[in-house]
Amino acid sequence: MKLVNFLLVALFILVPMALFSQTVLLDETFSSPASLSGWWATAGDWKVMKGRLYQTDTKETMAMITVPVKQSGTMLYEFDLRYVAGGEDDYAGFGIHICVNNPSRVRSWGNGQSLLGWITWDPKTYGYPGAFIQVYESKGLTNMGLYTKIFPGSDPIAYGDMLPVREEYLKYEYLDATVPIKIMINLDTGEGRFYDPLDPDRYYYSFYLGGPVKPGNYFSFRMNSVSLSLDNLKITKIK
Repeated sequence: MKLVNFLLVALFILVPMALFSQTVLLDETFSSPASLSGWWATAGDWKVMKGRLYQTDTKETMAMITVPVKQSGTMLYEFDLRYVAGGEDDYAGFGIHICVNNPSRVRSWGNGQSLLGWITWDPKTYGYPGAFIQVYESKGLTNMGLYTKIFPGSDPIAYGDMLPVREEYLKYEYLDATVPIKIMINLDTGEGRFYDPLDPDRYYYSFYLGGPVKPGNYFSFRMNSVSLSLDNLKITKIK
């Protein structure tokens, strides 16, 4: 009987702790144009349509949209991504700026003080189809370069070498698939996890940003020469 009572007490103590172990800072499903209240775009044609956020200008090379979100400690970034247009020239880029301070209010290469996780599709440059992941450090409107803590040189990480991306998945008829993105980063240590889009509930890939990342107050999406749509954006602080 004492054991049962102990377990019941423990349950009532531990369950609330579990419930409050995460704080959702932003949860946006882009259900209406009002969803963009509080966001601002510095370049690109951003709009909410059919319950998703679209950037429709395939010619814009610095499309970016920003929203206030305080980030510190361990952060979880989640959203889904879908191709729309612009890949016909075999070039496209997409990324997220995290931990942004002093964000840009004008069309710019950089975005305040921040880190940019960037995915490039450019087989003409890299020699074969596949997406390449890079991390940039922004220090202002025009000052941005590869994050030297993890990239002493200039070579990107080949996404195709990290994840099981089959050649048949790279055909245009599959580009309308919805891709779930899930990234967790401990800003205090720089350690992170990129969850496998093919099976995010079971597999993830560890990475290290070379050390602590300075907290920030804003988050941005950006695109280069491509139109994509986004939905189910959730940014969570893990306590």
